[in-house]
Amino acid sequence: MLAEKQIETEEIGAAPAVAIEPKVGPSGDQDLAWAKENLRWADEKPIPDMANVLRVLDRHPDFKGRYIYNETLNKVLDKGTLMLDWRVSECCAVIQERFVPEIPESAVNNALVICANRNGTRK
Repeated sequence: MLAEKQIETEEIGAAPAVAIEPKVGPSGDQDLAWAKENLRWADEKPIPDMANVLRVLDRHPDFKGRYIYNETLNKVLDKGTLMLDWRVSECCAVIQERFVPEIPESAVNNALVICANRNGTRK
């Protein structure tokens, strides 16, 4: 049995995914403007639900099209790299920092699976 790291590099055979860096300063203003235009809001805050996470994953240029689902492994791939638990947590932290501060990790994980299936599958 291959270790997860071996699966990532040997079985998938893809280059490592590019990290999604949090935006600060002027770029943070761009994230806020993007969020106001694309996300659903209530009480002057983005609604912390799966629908808003799906909007980020489906629409934002940093996320759009980068996730697909691998049916063999039953896992999401990020540009061909297996989304291990820590990668999902990192993605959640970025979405919390940039777009939806109060979103729970479970909602991000579910949205990743939905988005990946929408984008297509890989066997």
